[in-house]
Amino acid sequence: MSEKQNFIFNQKCAVDLHLHLDGSISVKSARELAKIEGVVLPESDLELEKMLSVDEGCRDLNEYLTKFSLPGSLMQKKKSLERCAYNLCRELLDDGFIYAEIRFAPQKHLQKGLTQKQAVESVLRGVKKSGLKANLILCAMREGFDNSKENLETVRLVKEFSGRGVCALDLAGAEALFPNENYRYVFERARALGVACTIHSGEALGADSVETAVEFGAVRIGHGVRSAESEKTMQRLCQKRIPLEICPTSNLNTSVFESYAEIPLKKFLSAGVIVTVNSDNIAVSRTDARKEMQHLIDEQNLTASEVKMLVLNSVEAAFLPEEEKQELRKTIEAEFAL
Repeated sequence: MSEKQNFIFNQKCAVDLHLHLDGSISVKSARELAKIEGVVLPESDLELEKMLSVDEGCRDLNEYLTKFSLPGSLMQKKKSLERCAYNLCRELLDDGFIYAEIRFAPQKHLQKGLTQKQAVESVLRGVKKSGLKANLILCAMREGFDNSKENLETVRLVKEFSGRGVCALDLAGAEALFPNENYRYVFERARALGVACTIHSGEALGADSVETAVEFGAVRIGHGVRSAESEKTMQRLCQKRIPLEICPTSNLNTSVFESYAEIPLKKFLSAGVIVTVNSDNIAVSRTDARKEMQHLIDEQNLTASEVKMLVLNSVEAAFLPEEEKQELRKTIEAEFAL
């Protein structure tokens, strides 16, 4: 394949490892879920899209997170959770995705009487029916109140459903308001149960937050872009082979960077840090992992070989058995050979 610049990433082999279910509800899906939940939505699709996504004036992560209120109201019943997951997976299939790890916080879906376990089972049904190869990452949450009971239940469910569609634990929420140190107990329990972890870190806070995530046992880092502020942190990520799940447009939305050109992708690659490219929230950021890759291609002059390497990085970093990774690698190799 030619090493020309301005490569167009049109291969049907996209992978997304950092994808929030509640932040990725399309307008069409939202209307379907609203009927199930009895939620009244605006008649205008444009107005609804604005309610589901941020605009250019978004100032920070805390403001970004306000866009999850409406989606949460659409995902409080078994049927709506199942349908939401099914719709997202079908949309990914149609867009040429071959694997995704979809994350959500089961404790956020209990307003109408569901248990966390029922929420997980509902989402798993939707994923299975869709035909997309995908797994779930369950999120413990950073909150301004004591939700330790709920967080520990989430950890337990990761263990219970391990190998049955759930692949890892995450910690999500407002990192700057509620830093990793407050949630040591979550990862002590995860370590005791042998649960794999990725932790949102190095987005709203700096490299020290990533250091804490590594200390807590994270084998991947959600975002992690501010690791670039510390040579020591980058060296540690390299030594431990801990991949970053970068989400470019989301970082622009939350004012971590002002442009795609500022994202330290090349710095990470030069240092030997493993990088994967992901969407974060398809609806909130009006993007997907394929578009994210194209932004980096266009703004950082990535070649076809570099793009292929980044996609293969996602396979290598996936919470999958080696034999399943090998099948994905074959698909990617075949697509890039065309």
